[in-house]
Amino acid sequence: MEAPNAPAGRRTLTPSVLLAAIFLVACAVVSVGFVAARGGLQLPLASPGASGVALARPAPTSAQASVPPASSVSPTGAPTLTPAPSPSASVGPTEAPTPAATRDPLTALPGCPDHPGCYEYTIRRGDTFSTISDHWLISILTLQALNPQITDPGTIVVGQVMFLGRSPFVRLETCPDFAGCYRYVVIAGDRLSTIAGRFGLTTTAILAVNPQITDPNAIFSGEVLKLPGPA
Repeated sequence: MEAPNAPAGRRTLTPSVLLAAIFLVACAVVSVGFVAARGGLQLPLASPGASGVALARPAPTSAQASVPPASSVSPTGAPTLTPAPSPSASVGPTEAPTPAATRDPLTALPGCPDHPGCYEYTIRRGDTFSTISDHWLISILTLQALNPQITDPGTIVVGQVMFLGRSPFVRLETCPDFAGCYRYVVIAGDRLSTIAGRFGLTTTAILAVNPQITDPNAIFSGEVLKLPGPA
């Protein structure tokens, strides 16, 4: 009699299938051991560009470049405004300071009694009318008008007192009858033209205030003349 046949649905494993199954199990064991040795399986967080492809950032436009950095923006989101410089307190051109008035060197000399603007100078060795005129910036004619007692300007004596001033009228007395007039006492050798030259006047101006003079060439020593003062 023949042995009964095996059931139709049951199959036996061939050696090749058995070897493949053993190989898969071995690979699984090795993989699990490798992962365990590396500290477990770590999955990367999803992020843009995680696929490994480098994403190119677009270059900022001119409008974006003008946006101030985050440090210049206030916490409220409003941009910080830089205060404008305050305008200068003085408006308009700056005026130059007024220079201080220079003191007249004549004021260092003793003053003449009762004659403001007149000063006394004692003649020193080597002085002449010319050197005194240059040193004190006084004209020779003004020196002669202030010093009628010196009849010869070329001869002055050391120790003699001279009178100095900026105006030839500072040693004259004023006229009692009207303002702007000075009294002059004629000395020997005076002529109307020389008197006019010393005081910066004209003979016509002197005659106008001295109607008593009938002859311009006939004046005498000691006569009192009226001289019109400077305008």
